[in-house]
Amino acid sequence: MTAVAEPVAAGRGVVRAWWADGRGLPAGTVAELAAAALAPHERSRYEAVRDPLGRAEFVLARFVLRGVLGRMLGRPPARVGLAVDRAGRPWVTGAPGVDVSIAHAAGLVAVAVGSGLAPGTRIGVDVEEVRTVPGAGELARRLYSPSERARLGRTSGRAGDLVWLDLWTRREAYVKAVGTGVRALAGAPDQDVGHRWHPLRLPRGFTGGLVVVEPG
Repeated sequence: MTAVAEPVAAGRGVVRAWWADGRGLPAGTVAELAAAALAPHERSRYEAVRDPLGRAEFVLARFVLRGVLGRMLGRPPARVGLAVDRAGRPWVTGAPGVDVSIAHAAGLVAVAVGSGLAPGTRIGVDVEEVRTVPGAGELARRLYSPSERARLGRTSGRAGDLVWLDLWTRREAYVKAVGTGVRALAGAPDQDVGHRWHPLRLPRGFTGGLVVVEPG
């Protein structure tokens, strides 16, 4: 587990993020982490995942998150209660002022934890493997704002892929924060309107960051 961001101020609170790399994690280790990190209601979700890398991502995210929260809340990790709301957004039971977000891509897991947050403050995190996205041009026309498309138009090749993914992760992190899901990607605000974006320092070949959305 590696801290990947300096603490980010969020009103009266603070947000921190961590990443962990599940690529190459042996199946036996994944099973051990599952036994240690998963609550009974999470086991069925874990067992429904057939892809070994997907299993590693699912388990590692919860192992890291419960470890961080356990230290922060003064509880054994196994006693940290995690639930999901109707939108599938994770939250911590019995911990007011705490908000969490999880992301994973190609074996890399990112976890963001906000503490001491004012009521209504939400955080979101997203990561992506740097690659050429099929249909990127059409997706940009459907989802990105004119200024974002103009920024894309000034780049090409690998640099263009990175800009496209930076814009995507910002939007994805925002909709995770507000709990509207990917169906609302096109409606996510441009730039820093109504939220603050903080890029993360991730392993080579990945990009991403976290969003803080404060009430009002």
